[in-house]
Amino acid sequence: MLHMMRSDRNGVRNRFDEHGRITDMSSVNGKAMASLILSIIIWSVSFIATKIACQCFTPLTLCFIRLSVAAVILLVIRIVRKQPFTLSGKDRRPVFLSAFLGITVYYALETIGVSLTSASNASVITAFYPLSTVVTGMLFFHDRIPLRQLIGILIGIAGIIVLTETSPSESGRNVMAGNLLLLFNGFMWGSYNYLTQEVSSETDTETMTFFQTIAGAVFFLPVLLLDMPIHIARVTPEAAASLLFLSAGCSVIAYYLYNYGLRGVSAVIAASSLNLMPVFGLFFSWLILHEPIGVRQIFGTVLVISGVMLSAYLKSGRKNFLLNTSVSEKSN
Repeated sequence: MLHMMRSDRNGVRNRFDEHGRITDMSSVNGKAMASLILSIIIWSVSFIATKIACQCFTPLTLCFIRLSVAAVILLVIRIVRKQPFTLSGKDRRPVFLSAFLGITVYYALETIGVSLTSASNASVITAFYPLSTVVTGMLFFHDRIPLRQLIGILIGIAGIIVLTETSPSESGRNVMAGNLLLLFNGFMWGSYNYLTQEVSSETDTETMTFFQTIAGAVFFLPVLLLDMPIHIARVTPEAAASLLFLSAGCSVIAYYLYNYGLRGVSAVIAASSLNLMPVFGLFFSWLILHEPIGVRQIFGTVLVISGVMLSAYLKSGRKNFLLNTSVSEKSN
């Protein structure tokens, strides 16, 4: 297989195959790894902020306002820095398609899903996203799934079944619907990972994040019609703070940090790092929302994370998932 070396504008050098995806992880660095971990911590709190904000906003309206505020923030930053508003022609397809799948569709499904289930359930289900990324790569990006990864996927699915077991009551059906929406969302996130890696080195991380956010907000306009007429309850200080956190923290800062890291590691490895999110998510859900953590949640979480860790173990025997790779060797 033909390989080439590429250095993007963030200073991350890695080996790429002919599809533009990274195959050599020997050049990963600590700065990029720190960016990845910080983005995951921010996103782990997003489920809690969404639950609070949904007390005053309907899910789709919340998504649109969140994206619009994030777009304005990025636009102001770009104007102040006098940065150009141009995007390479060859990068328009992966940037705009990743914006539609990984921002517009992803945010809509996530917000609706979180409004139906618990924040702790949502954070744990995201641990399945590395496995859905593997499946996405196999189905749409011509990747192969080794037997070890297939076993890991099956274990992860078992964990999700444990987590999504609910009562037949109406509230139980709502929780199940929310969990299923979040599960399907994993394939949107997997597509975002792969599409983002197709963006060339001509487009730096800030430019990519800017155009993805602007496009995501524009693509959301037709979706907003499903929420008409728009009704917003009296906005509490907590809901306003949550909205600001979702807009500036999750949609701007966390996306920039994650995109920076994604330019330096493979899509599967970057997604595998999300196995930290259930840990942070369960903790913050318990701390802030006082959601109980039962034996079933703990058991399901262990199964999901075990499946992720197993699926991210390379044939060569080298572990490339987040918890088992030294910070000095990673390049998120």
